[in-house]
Amino acid sequence: MVIKESILTNNPCYKQGRKINVKGLMLHSVGCAQPSASVFIKNWNKASYDKACVHGFIDGNDGTVYQTLPWDYRGWHAGGAANNTHIGVEMCEPGCIKYTGGATFICSDIPTAQIVATRTYTSAVELFAMLCQMFNLDPLADGVIISHNEGHKRGVASGHVDPEHLWRQLGLAYTMDSFRQDVNTILNANMAEASKQEKNYSRAVMNEAEIFAFLREQGLNDLGAAGLMGNLQAESGLSAINLQNSLNKSLNISDEDYTMLVDNSNYKDFITDKAGYGLAQWTYWSRKQALLEFAILKGTSIGDARMQCEFLMKELRENYPAVLTILKGATSVRQASDAVLLWFERPKDQSEKVQIKRAQYGEAIYKRCAGKEPVQIIQPVQESFRVKVSIPNLNIRKGPGTNFDRTGKCTGIGVFTIVEVKDGAGSAAGWGRLKSGAGWIALSYAERL
Repeated sequence: MVIKESILTNNPCYKQGRKINVKGLMLHSVGCAQPSASVFIKNWNKASYDKACVHGFIDGNDGTVYQTLPWDYRGWHAGGAANNTHIGVEMCEPGCIKYTGGATFICSDIPTAQIVATRTYTSAVELFAMLCQMFNLDPLADGVIISHNEGHKRGVASGHVDPEHLWRQLGLAYTMDSFRQDVNTILNANMAEASKQEKNYSRAVMNEAEIFAFLREQGLNDLGAAGLMGNLQAESGLSAINLQNSLNKSLNISDEDYTMLVDNSNYKDFITDKAGYGLAQWTYWSRKQALLEFAILKGTSIGDARMQCEFLMKELRENYPAVLTILKGATSVRQASDAVLLWFERPKDQSEKVQIKRAQYGEAIYKRCAGKEPVQIIQPVQESFRVKVSIPNLNIRKGPGTNFDRTGKCTGIGVFTIVEVKDGAGSAAGWGRLKSGAGWIALSYAERL
């Protein structure tokens, strides 16, 4: 089963953003001769389309599942109370059928139509097994997995007869009872495999002192180790299975369950889900891919703390050598912490407030693990002064040096007030921090007034 995310972000149902406590799953078929899920996605992903919105479509051409709503969003699929409790999934139908009235159709190519319907049935079974595992649902319990037709008979859905009408008229033996049994079979197999796989994976857990000792063994000095760990504390609370909170909520999943699904290859979107994970909250796809490959190479759980520490050092050595140099020779926790924050972690908020907070975490760790009071580096108070910039495109950077990212803005020609000066790469005259708070400029390209 392949799942592709194609959220209907323009549909009014999605924009409402209402959540449900998932208690069941409802199976639909689209009720027209259209095997391509992309056709429905294109037509439904409009602000003007306020008729319906489902959680997914199953493509009739290849069985791909297109997720069109977050699983815990309230959809518009049942036409009744089941919208408040059930995830709704539509199976696309063969292109060789023609509806002649109501739910009755004729078919010009029965063998081809049977292949399409079997393909969507199989993907639906696998998808529903995954969702039952994700939301801890019993597929055989009363009212958990139902069709639109069964929902109508229960008084929780509108008057439709899908998808049973499709299977029956194509001469297929599928029923909703067989569907539930097939889901249960796949679910049990998945859980048995997960249990088996879990026994084969180690997952080392490391406390604060053990992580500190590991980093010291890798050549970081006490201040560097503490500065790095202060950032890890801010990112994950030093938990190697920590999952970004937004995904915990959108998938209704715990850190532990997410880790288990990744370990057992039952969650295919680890690399692409854009969610921070682990000690350093690895988020970007290439870094998560490298982390997963490293875990596989080591034969450990993706949530193994020692493996993640080793991967962290591998990243520093191979991709961030300047940061590693600072961590090995740091003269203050703040220096080490800022290097990690600004050049390695690089979160969206890199403000002075965040820098101070992370350094404070590091100083507390330094005190506990090194048994020393952190040395406070007091910067001398600098008087502000004005400079004249005569070029129109002097870049403003996020920090004092060309090794810091550009903000995307330039000063333009004019006179500007500088409130702080620091040494940094790319400017022999140093770098000046603008009073406006916009960032830092190279003073080699400015005239002091």
